Amino acid sequence: MREFEQALKRARTTDKTPSGLHNDPNAQELLEPHTTPKIEGVGTGAVDSLQDLKAHEDFSVSPLTSLTSEPEETSFGQNELPILQTNIEYFQDNFGASTSDARNVNGAFRILRTQVLNAMQDRGARILGITSHAPGAGKTITSIHLALACARRAEQRVVLADFDFRRPSVAQYLDASGFRASVGYFQGNGNIMDYVSTNETGNLQFLLTDRSSDMSAEFIASSRMDEALDTLSRGMEDTIIITDLPPLSGCDDTLAMLPKLDGLILVVAAGETNFKDLERTVGMLPKDKIVATVLNKMDGPAVQYDYY
Repeated sequence: MREFEQALKRARTTDKTPSGLHNDPNAQELLEPHTTPKIEGVGTGAVDSLQDLKAHEDFSVSPLTSLTSEPEETSFGQNELPILQTNIEYFQDNFGASTSDARNVNGAFRILRTQVLNAMQDRGARILGITSHAPGAGKTITSIHLALACARRAEQRVVLADFDFRRPSVAQYLDASGFRASVGYFQGNGNIMDYVSTNETGNLQFLLTDRSSDMSAEFIASSRMDEALDTLSRGMEDTIIITDLPPLSGCDDTLAMLPKLDGLILVVAAGETNFKDLERTVGMLPKDKIVATVLNKMDGPAVQYDYY
């Protein structure tokens, strides 16, 4: 955790760098820092890619305050949820594109959002997992930006859940405060809605923790996880639960979560993952659950995401 905090501190003094997503028939590539965002169309397959903007993980989208529509009331009274205190500007400045490139970056995530939401809707699915082969591939900020992009649709209810209990980091990236650590729920205290907070418009909700646990796999496999997912799935018809999960290598946490997922995004860091290791990883995953593959840290020429 000390290394993580030092990385964030170093990020504050780093120049803002534009980033983007490059797409070919097989992949949308997120370019390295110090390049101009680029995109060349959208493929019809389930392959997308994003950029790791910092040494630890990834990238940028519009602030929560841009979601201005009134939320639809749900069966459990989401308007009564506490407002999560976040610093989205800090998040964008340190892990996103510069202001001049925000349109390109947002466009890239809208493409991924639309592909994912369409695939989930076709399956009648609500619970999406985001994982990687190994740490540092960019899964966490991919999770954050996908959640932000989905929530730009006022009618879309989004729940962003940090289920990487070994190394939770969503709260740190968002500089979030004023929430109850969800580890308490999985330890048997209260009900899941006691631990949920929301954005100001109510259609983006958060289940976060700032405390790690070596009981991660046990939490994920527990009946309390089943109860939590069932409760969070209720409410608006258009609901997606985006779960940030641990990497597949080194622990069985995500494997324990697979039966509970309706869809899965696999994040891979180009040049850092051995092909044979990746092949073994993909072999462990049910093919019918893979919604997209995100390829991070790709070098290449830049393109524009905006039509005009």
